[in-house]
Amino acid sequence: MFSHFQYKSVGLKARKPKWEISFFYQGSYYRALYLHDGQFDWFEPAPPESEQEKLQSQIHELMLFHVYEK
Repeated sequence: MFSHFQYKSVGLKARKPKWEISFFYQGSYYRALYLHDGQFDWFEPAPPESEQEKLQSQIHELMLFHVYEK
C-alpha cells in the first residue's frame, strides 16, 4: 500500500483533463501524470514495472472516488 497520496489538476479543465499525482511507496517517492483516459505518464524514477499494474489499479480507485464521484 502507498501513503501520502496527493493529486492536483494540471492545465486548463478542458475536454481532456489531467492531474499530477504523488505518493510514497516502499520508502520511495513517485510522481506521475494521470491522464483523462486513465493512462499514466510516470516521472523518473518510475515504480518497478512489476508493481506498476497493482499501483495503477489502486490509483484508479482513488481517482474515481476523489475526482469523478464528487
